[in-house]
Amino acid sequence: MTKNQNKQRFQVLINQRPNSKKVAHYIKSILIKNGWILDKTAPQYLFIIGGDGTLVRNLRYYYHKAINIVSINTGNIGFYAHFHRDDFKRFMEDIMNSENYSNPYLLEIYVNDKHLNAINEMTIQSLNTISIDITINDIFYETCKGTGVMICTRTGSTGWGKSVGGAVIMPNVDAYELIELSPTLHVKNMSVNAPLILNHRDQINLTKFNSNQRCDLIIDGMRVLTVKPHDHIKISLVKSKFKLCFNSGLQEYISKLQKTFIKI
Repeated sequence: MTKNQNKQRFQVLINQRPNSKKVAHYIKSILIKNGWILDKTAPQYLFIIGGDGTLVRNLRYYYHKAINIVSINTGNIGFYAHFHRDDFKRFMEDIMNSENYSNPYLLEIYVNDKHLNAINEMTIQSLNTISIDITINDIFYETCKGTGVMICTRTGSTGWGKSVGGAVIMPNVDAYELIELSPTLHVKNMSVNAPLILNHRDQINLTKFNSNQRCDLIIDGMRVLTVKPHDHIKISLVKSKFKLCFNSGLQEYISKLQKTFIKI
């Protein structure tokens, strides 16, 4: 065993804001001072510095890797962050405490045979009205007519999902949700027209995509592919391989909701 094999290996990813660069420099100095090694090839710990957007953009490259991920918030929204740019009092103690890490749920998505994942949400969206058949655990739920549907994870429920009228799912609830987007409601077409909260074991199936405009599959804010009328999309939840350092306490979570949305 070489001398460096017992030392923790880390990598740092940042956005381009000046305060993020300052925090990155500070974090690196603390870790190296404590004997850690900067390793861009095979890190055991990945520190992502920025807001939630920075984390989501980078995280897709690590969905299937056994790595510990620590998010440090230097942006406006930091629901995924364990640390804020102004608070590093217990930094080394917290990142080494295994109880602060958990494997978050991801959406596992199959478009026919194509496999995809999302940490926040997946959206089927059209510029015009689209009709989609929805089944849950092979039981027909409804034919949704509107501009599309969104499926959100628990952690994604405070993002785009909330903006389109979805529910906020508390961190101690193993669930995800389905949201109709701009449903077309009239006497000849009615729908449930409310966020549907699903158990983490439930599976959603989307079929019969009917629209006279292009229909896109958007994953975590990025357009991935064009959905065809006869495609079959299956969605379920799966635990990630990576571990995220995340304070899931109720008091901390409610405080984040307040500071982000109502600023009390």
